[in-house]
Amino acid sequence: MIWYKKLEINLKNLRKNFRALKKFLPKNTKILPVIKNDAYGHGLLEVAKTLSEEGIFGFGLSEPEEASLLRKNGFSQPILFLSGFEKDWLPEMYNLKVIPVVTNFDTFEWLKEFVKKINIKWEFHLKLDTGMHRFGLNFSELDQFIEKLKSFPLLKLTGLMTHLSCAENPEHELTQIQLKKLKEALEKLKNNKIIPKYIHFANSGGIIFLPEKGNLVRPGISLYGGYPNFKARELIKLYPVMTLKSRIVEIKRLKKGEYAGYGPNFKAKKATNLGLVPVGYGDGYLRSLSNKGFAWCKGKRVAIVGNISMKALYLDITELENPQIGDEVILLGGKNEEVPADELASLAGTISYELFCNLGKSIPREYINV
Repeated sequence: MIWYKKLEINLKNLRKNFRALKKFLPKNTKILPVIKNDAYGHGLLEVAKTLSEEGIFGFGLSEPEEASLLRKNGFSQPILFLSGFEKDWLPEMYNLKVIPVVTNFDTFEWLKEFVKKINIKWEFHLKLDTGMHRFGLNFSELDQFIEKLKSFPLLKLTGLMTHLSCAENPEHELTQIQLKKLKEALEKLKNNKIIPKYIHFANSGGIIFLPEKGNLVRPGISLYGGYPNFKARELIKLYPVMTLKSRIVEIKRLKKGEYAGYGPNFKAKKATNLGLVPVGYGDGYLRSLSNKGFAWCKGKRVAIVGNISMKALYLDITELENPQIGDEVILLGGKNEEVPADELASLAGTISYELFCNLGKSIPREYINV
């Protein structure tokens, strides 16, 4: 017997979120949706197809396998590997027409060596570390980089990018530092007659909160219905794309003082009805939601109690009217966002990205357009 559990991926809501974000952009801004990691667990091909129909510049990915999958399925838009690349990826990247993103001197030298060996010209983007201190060429190394680039005409820099640590907070000192350094970098390039066609730094938070957004943007989490922060809810209406559904498969009736689950860390304070749902951390549902999370059943919010196990969790259904085995349960999302991903993630001490990615790895997806 296969227990009932599925992820509903609402492609109509994906379109709504894309269009809502687009309203924040100047007319001719190019859009590069970030669909890495299987589109944050939502399904690479279906998400790519839906967004392609909306009109986009290209796709942001991280690995050759996903680029290959897109190309094999007929997607011809530009692809950028936003976190750089490995040296041995270059032949496949060239065949797949991926735009390389240089993140340090090593990746630049690998790229030089490759194009020189096969005598081709290749356009690339430069990712600059302006203060987040993750991927990107150190700002202090930019002058040296420019001199190296000027002496090697086979490579053409067509994009300058950085990643903002807290784009959803434009007044933060670090955001201001990062934007200032990016402008300084652009001036240095222009003074050396290097004119990038694309300037990009705005993720979902940047699109919503920053007055300046560059001429190419990289929306990610908000496409899938996740808000960059709770303040964003005042500025934009997003719709849940992923809904996790299951059902009650057993009902346990506990007397006062009886225990349930591993540990045990749930003890009934009164006569209690527990609904057993066949979803657990083995399905990507976070164990850190034990005794913290909640679900939706029969029109009410119900608490998750006890420790979440590999393939099961308990809901306190004591207050529900006539609960039955087979009653449907919403564990994430919902037509009216009955279980908001951001709220659930906050209770787990994480972010909605992790919820989406974890669940998308192991639970069957069903695509809907309603």
